[in-house]
Amino acid sequence: MNKQDCKAPIFAISRLRMGIDGAGITTLVTFMGCPLHCKYCLNDRCHDSVYEADGVTLKKGTELLSPQELYDRVKIDNLYFQVSGGGICFGGGEPTLYENFIIEFRKLCGNDWKITLETSLNRCSYSTLQRLTPIVDMWIVDIKEMDSHIYEQYTGHRSHILQSLDCLRKLELMNKTTVKVPLIPDFNTEEDVQSSIEELKQMGFHNIEPIRYIKRLSKYSHKKQK
Repeated sequence: MNKQDCKAPIFAISRLRMGIDGAGITTLVTFMGCPLHCKYCLNDRCHDSVYEADGVTLKKGTELLSPQELYDRVKIDNLYFQVSGGGICFGGGEPTLYENFIIEFRKLCGNDWKITLETSLNRCSYSTLQRLTPIVDMWIVDIKEMDSHIYEQYTGHRSHILQSLDCLRKLELMNKTTVKVPLIPDFNTEEDVQSSIEELKQMGFHNIEPIRYIKRLSKYSHKKQK
């Protein structure tokens, strides 16, 4: 398949965002698919199937776009991106699942737009990070929780965050990385957040942003297991 024709399932394109997804004015592009099943998932739409039962018809609200088709949609804001130093933020879902799409998109938009990835880095291989290093201007990493037990309780999956952060460190991406450290109601505490922050500082990360999750029901919500 021609890489220019590679397609990715996208469930939202949100324009003219400021101060949320990286520098300048940005457009957030959210991919379907995520390896985690977080209890308070903000975008649990990403876990729905892409197609109807017939396996052909796209589900309502989902688009299957090529890099060129996406570029044609978002280039309307080229002036805003260039004047403000902004660009595209790929989120989801998990954007690192679509590394080829992002690489091809960079070829279309050139270096005038900043590309930001908002990611959990779960199951993201070193080779993927290595391929994306020259493509991505900024990484926003939501670590969920550094404590592996709390991480598994909240996400439903084993933690690989230490290995992933170490890959970023080996690739010398600390200055391009903002690490979000959430306080998660019913799962961790302020002390856990501070412990995570100290551990991140010891690893060499200094752009660290404590945040607070909103307790909300999602299709993966259930009582915390003891």
